[in-house]
Amino acid sequence: MRFGRHIVIAGLLALVAAVVSPAVASAQVGGDTEVTVGSNDNVFSQNKQNEPAVAVDAAHPDVVVAGANDNIDLEACNAGDPTTCPFTPGVGTSGVYFSFDRGQSWTQPTYTGLTARDCLGPAACAPHPGPIGTVPGYSESGLTSGGDPAVAFGPTPDATGHFSWANGSRLYYANLTNNRPDSETIKGPFAIGVSRTDDVATAAQGGAAGQAAWMPPVIASRQSSHIIITRLPIRNRTLPTHASAASAATR
Repeated sequence: MRFGRHIVIAGLLALVAAVVSPAVASAQVGGDTEVTVGSNDNVFSQNKQNEPAVAVDAAHPDVVVAGANDNIDLEACNAGDPTTCPFTPGVGTSGVYFSFDRGQSWTQPTYTGLTARDCLGPAACAPHPGPIGTVPGYSESGLTSGGDPAVAFGPTPDATGHFSWANGSRLYYANLTNNRPDSETIKGPFAIGVSRTDDVATAAQGGAAGQAAWMPPVIASRQSSHIIITRLPIRNRTLPTHASAASAATR
């Protein structure tokens, strides 16, 4: 397995170079850049992310948005009953990240919603209103963002419902969603929720203004107590001007 050893050695050399000269590594064309910049890297499972998605605004290619399953707001695994790790009921896991320089640097805005990120153990605690690093508006709608994201840009509609890039760009963020523990907003265990914003720059700032830039999430899937949705049946892509399932369902 000499070939395998060469791969490992090359990987170690690349890792050492990145540690010794991080500024140079981040400036390399095609180099790695951390996207999930808001989480606490020292707490599990708040430092856990997976299943990423990314979209580029075709009208403004400097603008890139990513989504991922992100446990940034969940309680630490040593808080309360460790057998419940890594999930905290009612706390969302649909992280959102913005870049305005074609992915060279990223920001993860902070909004307000149900959070447990300050539950670091060992005492048990309950989710409460506070800072979140996930798509906002779900807890206010009786829902919890559930990850498995898909992101896409499309044209913005005018007052008559006509979609055109001349009106600007709309960001769509689709994900799985389930009821908040004290809510019966949807039938069945999961649904597909879609969030939208026509003001990506403000949404990326976070805070009250950034949260207000997002429209409340809408349910895009047909609901039934006998249907279980496990994956999003759409691909990450730029939405065409003339039609899209998301735009037709949510405008």
